[in-house]
Formats: sequence, C-alpha cells, structure tokens
Amino acid sequence: MQQQISRVSSSSKCTADEVWVFVRVIDNWGDVGVGWRLCMQLACSFPWRVRLWIDDVAALGKLVLAAELAAVQDAVMVEKWSDEDSVSLRLAQLADPVMVIETFGCDLPSPVLRRMQQCQPLWLNWEYLTAEDWAVDLQAMPSLQGNGLAKYFWFMGIDQQSGGLLREANYLSRRNEFLQQPCLQQAFKQQYGLPLEHVGQLWLIFAYTSERWAQWLSMWRGANEPITLWLAGHEVVDSLRAAGVIAADALQQVGDTFELEQVTMVRIPFVPQSAFDNLLWLADGAIVRGEDSFVRALWAGLPFLWHIYQQEEAVHLQKLDAYWHKASINWPASVREAVLALSADLNGGEHLSESLRLRLWQNLRSEWQNWVNAASTWSDSLHLHSSAMERLARFRQIPLK
Repeated sequence: MQQQISRVSSSSKCTADEVWVFVRVIDNWGDVGVGWRLCMQLACSFPWRVRLWIDDVAALGKLVLAAELAAVQDAVMVEKWSDEDSVSLRLAQLADPVMVIETFGCDLPSPVLRRMQQCQPLWLNWEYLTAEDWAVDLQAMPSLQGNGLAKYFWFMGIDQQSGGLLREANYLSRRNEFLQQPCLQQAFKQQYGLPLEHVGQLWLIFAYTSERWAQWLSMWRGANEPITLWLAGHEVVDSLRAAGVIAADALQQVGDTFELEQVTMVRIPFVPQSAFDNLLWLADGAIVRGEDSFVRALWAGLPFLWHIYQQEEAVHLQKLDAYWHKASINWPASVREAVLALSADLNGGEHLSESLRLRLWQNLRSEWQNWVNAASTWSDSLHLHSSAMERLARFRQIPLK
C-alpha cells in the first residue's frame, strides 16, 4: 500500500481531469472496500484525480487509516454524500468530471444528473462481481436513460470477456517479498498484535454471522487435528456464543484465545484494508466474506471458501455456484466435490449432515496438497488475465500511466 500511495501522490496534478465515484454503504466492508480500492486503482492507472462521494465516511475511516487518506488526498478526495442541497452547493465549486461511476446501482443525486447532462461524461454503473454468463453478455453494454445519456454497465468477473478484477500492478512483487522474508512477517505480526506462533494449520476467518458456525466448529473438533482459527471481526464469535458452544466470557477482547480440544481460536484485531493481503499471505487457508476480500483471496492463491453476502430468494447461491463450477472445473474430483458441498452448506444451500460434513472436511485435509496446487494454479491463471483497469483503458481508449 505504501508503494501504491507514493506512486499516486507523486504523479497527481491539480489540473488533472476528475472522475467521480459514488458509494452508498449497505454491507460496510464490502461496499466501502470495493469503492475505495476502485478509487485507488483509478488514481494509480490514469491521469485523473478521483473524487469519492460516500454516504458513510465513518465506515471508510475504519478501513483506511487517516495517514493513508492524507497521503493520497491530492489524488483521491473524499466527499460526504448527504442531502441534495449540500451536493448542489459542493458541485458549484467543482470542475466537470470526465467520468462518473455509480457503484452497485446506487441512484445518483439529481444535481449530479443535471450536471452530467451539461458536460456529457462517460457514465458507468460498476456492478457487483459475478461469474454468471449473462453478465459477460451485458458487459459494457449501454443503456439509454431518460435524460438522454447512455449508462454503461461494468461487471467485474473472472471471464476474459468480463470487466475483470481489481489488481495492483505490483501485487505479485509485494506478495513474493513478504513470503520470502520471515522478518517482514514477524514485524507485521508484532505491528498488529498477532500471535507470533500457531498450532496446526492456520485459517483466517472473516465471515458473516451464521448458525452454521456452531456446526463447523463441531466439524473442526471432530477432525481431531490441530488447527488455529484467526477470527477477524465479531460476527463468528457472536454466532458461537449465541449457540452456547463457547463460554459467555470467551473471546471478548482482541487477543483473547479459546481452546476446544485441538481447535485454537484467536480473536485478532481488525486491520485496515491495506494490511488484509498480509493476513491472507500468512494463512494456510481462509474463509472470506463479501466481494473485496474474495478477490484478495483469489490473488493470494490459497485454499479458501467464500461466505457470500446472502440475498433474497437465495440469489447468492446462483452466483456462488457459477464461480465454483468455473474455478474448479479442472480440479481433482474429490477436492471439487468437497469444496462445492461445503461451500453450499456454509452459505445456506444444501444442509449437510454432521457426519457428511466431517467426512468432506477430512477428505480435503487428506487431499491438502492437491487443494493447494489447484488453488494456486487457478490463481496463477487469473493473474495472466488483464485487470479491470486495463480493460477500462481499452474501453475508454486512453493509455494507462
């Protein structure tokens, strides 16, 4: 992140054209995470200043350190998206944008729409990531709006014909440097108060509240193998406490540890977005939530499961299945079967019996190296694809920095 910040700050100019990005916060970490990373990528990749309009600045402050915000303030500026009168007053002080991006279908303020009719910027609706085939068909398709402007739909995804994924140009070099230097790993652990050692496999768990966690804890206990779970956030802990499977006073504070047989659970601190990659690089496996964390797990190339944001009428399961069926198509059959079944079980799909859940987990453990190899190979193949910014550059016909 520091290398990225330096690049943005040194190359920004006050006379640069502006891109406006609008974010409404629904799922705090997902919406803010994608919105901020998109802004950083735009500022790093193009000769534009980026203005982030967000309705929950406090949520952004939890993901991005004040020092990081200050370091990029000339390239990425944050605006409070409040009532339309306030937006109108602010617009009177700003130059016209060359591009306006509304994230996840949020409705733009009326004053912004009126301004767009005058200056005719490129208008993108940056949609939720999906591996479903229909999204490829709609990628970058224009939709004529009632005000006469065309809005283009941008679908991030894993397919070559999709809108791509957000990835920093120096991601692989940063990952390799961290993995090859134990001193960097220890310094990172010390900086964030993480345990310096662990027992058994290390799994990072950053997930939503769910009744399934009690059943999964039972699975890990039944596997009778040492495993350490780094629990990020409070949701999994709250779920376990509500189910009565951990003591009421357990894992109350960051740094607390709780052991059940060979399962060691550690309540780890919430780290800024810029440090999340490092957590993944330290782990043997992960369960991640939302969209931004999912993409970072893809880039990390480790075995993981996706605790996807649940939607009405189980629409999220279609998105989940579309991803895993494409990702695992060339995986060993036993690994593929276990991952698909456990993924469905975790996300509210087909509910597994206790014995079958345990057997599938044990199958994955016995096939561990095959899963590691499959996840790494899949990640490597995605790294060969062009990034979302590279695809946007081709679509906009503008050179990258």
